Amino acid sequence: MPTTSLSNSSGFTLIELLVASVIMMVGLLGLLQSINIAMEHNIRNNMREEATRIGEREMNALRANPSDMALKRISSTMLPAKRFIVTKTATPFSGSRELEVVVKWGYRNMSTQHRVKTIVSD
Repeated sequence: MPTTSLSNSSGFTLIELLVASVIMMVGLLGLLQSINIAMEHNIRNNMREEATRIGEREMNALRANPSDMALKRISSTMLPAKRFIVTKTATPFSGSRELEVVVKWGYRNMSTQHRVKTIVSD
């Protein structure tokens, strides 16, 4: 004959519920940290891609306008909305000119730059 118990012990106790909540919170905090890291990498990649586009655009404009190549240091401009500094130089190079566009930017106290160089004949 089966015995019946008067106490109901089939549910969670308050302690078990608190332990499960703590374990779940630790897991969610780890997940949130990984999302934060992924977003930071995404921002850095977007800034690098934008700097590459700016550098290529400036180099194409420099090659299209050969009168600007007569100067040793052409210009240094800052694009305030994007926090990029663009420096363009043209240096004589054995009967030709070496053109260089440097795009600098900073993110989280780390300075980065992208260089585009080419040689054009005079």
